[in-house]
Amino acid sequence: MTKIVKNAYSQTKAPPNNGVKHNLDTLAQLVTFSDNQLNPNELQEKSKDQLTLQKRARAKAFTNSYLFDLIDLKSPLNKSYWNTYHCTKTILQDDSKITGKYCNNRWCLICNRIRTAKMINGYHSSVSEFKQPQFVTLTIPNVKAKDLRLSIEQMNKALMNCRRNLKKTFKIDLKALRKYESTYNKRTNTYHPHFHLIVDGLDTSNELVNQWLKQFPKADKKAQDVRQANDNSLIELCKYFTKIIAKDNDYNPKALDIMFRAVKGKRTFQSIGIKKDISEDIEDIQGQEIDFKPPQQQIWVYENDVYDWVTADGELLSEYTPTKEDLKMIKQEYKRLQ
Repeated sequence: MTKIVKNAYSQTKAPPNNGVKHNLDTLAQLVTFSDNQLNPNELQEKSKDQLTLQKRARAKAFTNSYLFDLIDLKSPLNKSYWNTYHCTKTILQDDSKITGKYCNNRWCLICNRIRTAKMINGYHSSVSEFKQPQFVTLTIPNVKAKDLRLSIEQMNKALMNCRRNLKKTFKIDLKALRKYESTYNKRTNTYHPHFHLIVDGLDTSNELVNQWLKQFPKADKKAQDVRQANDNSLIELCKYFTKIIAKDNDYNPKALDIMFRAVKGKRTFQSIGIKKDISEDIEDIQGQEIDFKPPQQQIWVYENDVYDWVTADGELLSEYTPTKEDLKMIKQEYKRLQ
């Protein structure tokens, strides 16, 4: 049992938690792309339940590392950003079961881990039935911030037009799973909205691109892409709709806020011609049974400075220890490279 000598309750002032309420998940136990290595010297001695909590602690630390940059923008999403601060901040243990509350926001890495696992679990059987799965990228010319939300609506409408044209002209029933994504170009101060899809059929995919270019004649033909899907395609498709930090260490909270505002109230996933339609929301999630703590009635509160949930007498819940690479992200060392 690991303890810290301090008060378990944070002194950070924050508004009351008005977020969407959910219980702790079992879906997040699935291993997804976001589960980078934790401390490799400790993994062998941890139970699956404890590793799940360590991954959640890691996601909470990463989220908190940039969350206050978003809060400081005083954006229309400010209340929702504060709700993320409260996401699983308190965990209640009843016997061997732990429960908490989720914010259900797209910028929250904890909720995104669960959402990704849910999408993979929900759509895997349908996509695995595709006879000739293709990974397709559909793009439009970059747009300014003020046009981003309208562009998303135009893209959704255009894709439905493509589907109708495929049916009417070519007698093709489009079967696909679609994901909206967006990136930011710092040099041009523009946004790059695009779709990734897993489509059944190579000929169908190629004709889909042709129909898309008819909808957007100014789009770059070379930016559209069709390639054979592989075992990782569904995982890639289910990733977060935008990266917090780009590969070139580009980090822009204002641009992130604009992208988050543009998709507010909109679906980033859509099934096309597939019976199963999975909600992106994290609802009806059951509590999690844990085997690495004794059955008890306990309150665990997340503490930013130890990256873990702590009892009033200083006992740590997950015992997550950030790696050097984790600390670089948590402490925002990428800002020095900008």
